[in-house]
Amino acid sequence: MKQYLDILGDIYHNCHDLRMNRTGTPDVGANHPFLFMHDMSQGFPLVTTKQMGLKNIATELEFFINGITDKKWLQDRKCYIWNQWGEQNKVREKYNIELAKLNNPTDAEKKQLHDKVADAERDLGPVYGFQWRHFGGEYVWNENIIDANPRLNYNPEKPGVDQMKIVVDTLHKNPTDRRMVIDAWNRIDFDDMALPPCHYSHTLLVRNGCLSLTWVQRSCDMFLGVPYNIASYALLLLLYAKEANLKPGILSGLLIDSHIYQNHLPQVAEQLKRDPKPLPTVEIPDDKWRGIFNWKATDFVLKNYVHHEKLKGDVAR
Repeated sequence: MKQYLDILGDIYHNCHDLRMNRTGTPDVGANHPFLFMHDMSQGFPLVTTKQMGLKNIATELEFFINGITDKKWLQDRKCYIWNQWGEQNKVREKYNIELAKLNNPTDAEKKQLHDKVADAERDLGPVYGFQWRHFGGEYVWNENIIDANPRLNYNPEKPGVDQMKIVVDTLHKNPTDRRMVIDAWNRIDFDDMALPPCHYSHTLLVRNGCLSLTWVQRSCDMFLGVPYNIASYALLLLLYAKEANLKPGILSGLLIDSHIYQNHLPQVAEQLKRDPKPLPTVEIPDDKWRGIFNWKATDFVLKNYVHHEKLKGDVAR
């Protein structure tokens, strides 16, 4: 993972202009994109300069692959990545109702109230997985239906385009096709999403019996978010490759707005002092394989993950 650490170090050592942003927490960052590349034959790209939980990442990936948008589904599996967000329109409406009950609240009290309302909202809106499986479809949230089947968050008469199924079918029938693209950047649905997608597109490439994957990310939290994104897309690449009986090739990511939040700078300084460990490996056992659309977050084996201790940081929201 030298390349990730090189990018992190470049920003930490060379970028010093504090910039305010949507979250209210200033950041430092580069004014140009970075290209991350990793050869999967060299090991699984899970950061070793701090401890990371691959089970959490795998749970979110299962959530995406199934098009699920219910935060409670994640929480029931002890995955709390999306805890601090909720569908924007619902959060805004509930926030305004609660805000009207307060007498001259301070800005801090307003933010605390907004965060409380977002935390309590189950519906994330048509985020990543919905776009992967129902692009252009009509999003429908009915809590009773969702409780019975969390995948039923769309109008069956207007299901949209199942981009992921098309790509998987193409991998089987025409793996040299150059149109295997999955896109989550759907502006029509932005107001209904908890958060517009940060990593908004990925593309597959097959050559010489190897499958490579490139993702594009518009906003890159280099300390907290990007290590998760790297591991998530690496795991997705392994799944696509197993589905198509291909060797995993090159994982690459175009990181456009790469930044370190000001409150993460001490942790980054500590991380950059640490020597990387040899990369682990990840296996997807044949006896648990039921195809990519039936894959579960428990259906992998992480081997030889040697790492430094955890480094914690608050999420900028």
